[in-house]
Amino acid sequence: MLKIVLLGYGELAQSLLLGILKSRHKVVGVFRWERNLSTKPINFLRDVFMPCPLTAIIRNKDLYEIKAERANTEKFAREVKKLQPDVILVGSWGEILTKKTINLAKIAFINCHPSLLPKHRGSNPYASAIRNGETKTGITFHLMNETIDTGEILLQKEINISPDDTGEDLKKKCAFAAGASLAELLDRLEKAELIPQKQDEANANYFPALAPEDASINWSRHSHEIHNDIRGLYPWIRSYTLHKNVFLFIQASKVIDLSTPANTPGIILYKKGNNLIISTADPDKAILAGSIEAYGFLRKYWTNYYINRKVKVGDCLQ
Repeated sequence: MLKIVLLGYGELAQSLLLGILKSRHKVVGVFRWERNLSTKPINFLRDVFMPCPLTAIIRNKDLYEIKAERANTEKFAREVKKLQPDVILVGSWGEILTKKTINLAKIAFINCHPSLLPKHRGSNPYASAIRNGETKTGITFHLMNETIDTGEILLQKEINISPDDTGEDLKKKCAFAAGASLAELLDRLEKAELIPQKQDEANANYFPALAPEDASINWSRHSHEIHNDIRGLYPWIRSYTLHKNVFLFIQASKVIDLSTPANTPGIILYKKGNNLIISTADPDKAILAGSIEAYGFLRKYWTNYYINRKVKVGDCLQ
């Protein structure tokens, strides 16, 4: 039986924790990323009265919670040395770990990255895989080092990306796959069956953090590219377009075929309720845009008014 310390936040860490609890291995400590935020009054109150699912599991199972401001601190090191973990496992973290911290694990300090490394290194591989038009991704358990997502690979699992998966959908798929694979990882690690494999740097790519300008829709692009951007960015950034002087946020999309070709991109071809069909660079295809919100006060009511009264078929979006 291996003793595990888990570091992380969000759905990935939650799924990994459940995976450990379902295995025959033991959680000896959990360090939530939110711990270092709990000293701020608003975060402290949220932590007490509206705990995240990861916090709820920790409390329900009466797990030991490590108390430190960061992982790269003497306080964290002291806590871990008392717990003597065989494995330290990371599922989402906002800190580049030092060699001294990585060496705290007896057997291995392992990160779970939601892509098939060396592809899609970086902070949001869900968005980058979808925006890149890929149909498959996965999860990678790899040894940690002092650079981002470059450590030797221990285990990978492939995941299919459906044509209409959003970034949020893919995040859930990856979290589920990570939790479901954890018992295999730990069992094989304990039996010394896993041989670390170096990543192929020739096939590596790195995607930076998402930026606000990524959300601006360029209707002169191909339909599938626009669709991939809208669904890949959701829910982190809402894609937007400009109708006259009003921003329209588009949170859902679908590529549809046109019976009559449209030669000018960005034209509103059809309107029904708050759904719009908009032309793109493909004369025979368009984007069906849904879940639209107009920027303004009392957004829900303003959106209904604006689209019904101000948006017309034939208008050109910027």
